[in-house]
Amino acid sequence: MKEFYTRSLTALAYAIVLLFPLFFNQYMFYLVGFICSLILVFEFIKLVSDYNHKFFSVDSGKSYLILYLTFPLYLSLFILSKYPEFQLVFLLIIVITNVLLGFSLLKKKFFSFSILKNRFVGHFYLVGSLVIFFSMSNILGTYDPMIILSFLSLIWISDSAAYVFGVSFGKRPLLKSVSPKKSIEGFIGGVIFSILLSVIFSFYININFSLTQWLIIAVVTSVLGTLGDLVQSQFKREAGVKDSGKWLPGHGGLYDRMDSIIFASPFIYLLIKIFEYVS
Repeated sequence: MKEFYTRSLTALAYAIVLLFPLFFNQYMFYLVGFICSLILVFEFIKLVSDYNHKFFSVDSGKSYLILYLTFPLYLSLFILSKYPEFQLVFLLIIVITNVLLGFSLLKKKFFSFSILKNRFVGHFYLVGSLVIFFSMSNILGTYDPMIILSFLSLIWISDSAAYVFGVSFGKRPLLKSVSPKKSIEGFIGGVIFSILLSVIFSFYININFSLTQWLIIAVVTSVLGTLGDLVQSQFKREAGVKDSGKWLPGHGGLYDRMDSIIFASPFIYLLIKIFEYVS
């Protein structure tokens, strides 16, 4: 129970740090995004170095510099681009990257860390997905914090419900070889509570989504958020570490806290665009 309280207090502080800039203005929110990218890149490259000790000695400086600079570059190009085709191609590259990661995980043929020497996964899975998440606030044409708040709420309630249900009722492991503590019961609990919250959103959140669309978003967010958590768990397992960092008591590093958001964001962005196109 003590661990639950620690996790809850840390999550609350993390939420305040993220949500205050979100509702203050978009530029402060993007600044927070850049700071997050710096921390995430540091943690991610540290994971790579734990797996491949030659990584730092051979490529350290350029790896840091290139990945640090890509967030503001990609964010500027993605938001300011007058060509929807560029945005679509960029989005699809990230979606395909994450699909390959998820598929490789489920098929037991996970990407080797050696691929990160080409920075492909680092660019698109990590930084690209983060850009998509922070760009989501403008997805409907104007800055709307409620889009981000809704997505984060679905991620957070799914994660929290999965944890509580897993601790209370978990018996059958979801993917034992990757994350032994995650259970099927916890996963189901997370999906159920995401669905319940989406029903509430359909009545009280002023976003032009139907109830059916909200339900689809909730299920996709919960399922892919869980898959994103498992993908990150496999990265840590290959690196031989428990957490990506020690910034957040009860959670580990920022990457541990944002793994679901990073993985699910491109799919939700694409889903919303599809809803917008067909409506």
